[in-house]
Amino acid sequence: MPLARQTLTEAKGSPGEKRVCLRRRRRDGFWGTIYWLVFDYTEYIMADHDKTRRKTPSNREKEELKALFEISHALHRSIQLDELLDYIAFKTRELMGSETVAVILHDPVRDEFFFRCTGGNPEESAAKLKELRFPAGEGIAGSVFRTGKPELITNVEADSRHFKGIDQSTRFRTRSIVAVPLQVKNRIIGVVEACNKEVGEFTQSDLDFLTMIAPTIAMALDNAAMYAELDRAYKELQIIDQAKDHLIDSTRKENVLLRREISGRYRFDQIKGNSPQMMELFLLCEKVINSDISVLIQGETGTGKELIARCLHHNGPRKDRPFITQNCGGIPESLLASELFGYKKGAFTGALFDKKGLFEIANGGTVFLDEVGDMSPAMQVSLLRVLQEGEVKPLGAAESRMVDVRVISATNRDLESDMHEGRFREDLFYRLNAFTIKVPSLRERTGDIPVLTNYFINKFNKKNKMSIKGIDRDALEALCAYSFPGNVRELENEINRAMVLAGNSKTIQLSHLSERIRRRSFPSIAELREGVTLKNMVEELEKSVLLKMIADFHGNKTQIARYLGLSRFGLMKKMKRYGL
Repeated sequence: MPLARQTLTEAKGSPGEKRVCLRRRRRDGFWGTIYWLVFDYTEYIMADHDKTRRKTPSNREKEELKALFEISHALHRSIQLDELLDYIAFKTRELMGSETVAVILHDPVRDEFFFRCTGGNPEESAAKLKELRFPAGEGIAGSVFRTGKPELITNVEADSRHFKGIDQSTRFRTRSIVAVPLQVKNRIIGVVEACNKEVGEFTQSDLDFLTMIAPTIAMALDNAAMYAELDRAYKELQIIDQAKDHLIDSTRKENVLLRREISGRYRFDQIKGNSPQMMELFLLCEKVINSDISVLIQGETGTGKELIARCLHHNGPRKDRPFITQNCGGIPESLLASELFGYKKGAFTGALFDKKGLFEIANGGTVFLDEVGDMSPAMQVSLLRVLQEGEVKPLGAAESRMVDVRVISATNRDLESDMHEGRFREDLFYRLNAFTIKVPSLRERTGDIPVLTNYFINKFNKKNKMSIKGIDRDALEALCAYSFPGNVRELENEINRAMVLAGNSKTIQLSHLSERIRRRSFPSIAELREGVTLKNMVEELEKSVLLKMIADFHGNKTQIARYLGLSRFGLMKKMKRYGL
């Protein structure tokens, strides 16, 4: 039995046999389905002939079957839509005897028609048609597109719907047309037209054949559109995936560089100073750096307490985890509680979502609490619970959450006095004060002023793209004689200001310094007389001389001792006495 008839027999047999046939069709895919439809159509014609006593098919029917068979094979062979459409147009023209076959598609965005296939047209006319667009409501194609009904028109010139603009642009005379809508999933996407019968006129058989070919063309177009959309989406995903990989890679590299930069920025050698007080501070930091013990940093405002806290974190075992800072001074108790411990959605008016507190964010890292002495009694209790139990309870939450953080705190207050006077909890004081680091004020280590001054000049030269070479001797002496109540921060701001005023000058002059510093550069006679005893006045004068020598010899103790006629040991003893 022929393969086509065997397939039809299976489809028309028992339910089991029908399932076999359907599985075969599903297995062959879309183009396989078209292939089997062609053979079903062949069987349909043969069955119809059986009903009429098995008449021999006409030549036209044989040609149609042959054309369908060849088109079905083309569907399997070709993956290029334009190539497939050109082949279908060629076979259709050959069978119908038409001059041209065109596939006209609808652009829904602009509501216009455009030519996708122009089989049979000369090369010049085909190029013009591919560039041509015309309104979707125009012409016979527009009528077929709107109604969804095929049409056969033997005399186009007598039809008022004919759109002559196309003929005029291509110099083609349309005499007759067979037009069939292209429909996909109950949606008409365009029209296929055959124009000008070469011999005789178009017949109903021509219309039937084009109507039968139209679904194949429509499905091929729809399949190509889906393939193009999938291909576009795939390429977009590839681009997104490449961009994601690039972003991850660049972020990883940037993270490594930032960690290196931070590690370099917060090395202890970045804390400038070589006075005995600073040497003692560095020694304390080295001892506590690898421990998880709570550290209390005490010192006046502007002495660099936060810088020391960052150095402790970034040089310790928690350096790869977060370092979170929170200033506890001048902030309402409720806001500070929500910042440190977080809150649950609905805990208070405006709490529209859950929020993690800083202790949870810093889990595994370090929390730095600046101005911890300004905490309210209620906040002190909450902080004590974190230190004792290692857990936090967000506002509005029913359960506590465990956290692993190291707490470094700082204050410019005398917490021990506050504790004795009842302003600070005793148990919290001893928890925070497990290890104390006291940062000396700048007036206690005036010998570091020249070092810090040069450091800030280099820093602002790089930052502001300036070229200040250094500082004049008189200006440096004035800085060394000033008490700097704002400590290192005040000195930094003063150098920044002086460099701006210096402008194109090579060095910072005394005139570039603030008036308060110039006025306090050296003690006047009146100021010396304010001392109660001669001893006090001598000490002030001796200290001033030492400051001047330190500035003149840039802190070189051997040269200073030789100039003043002192032994090095005697000089160091005097410097220690005056905190220089």
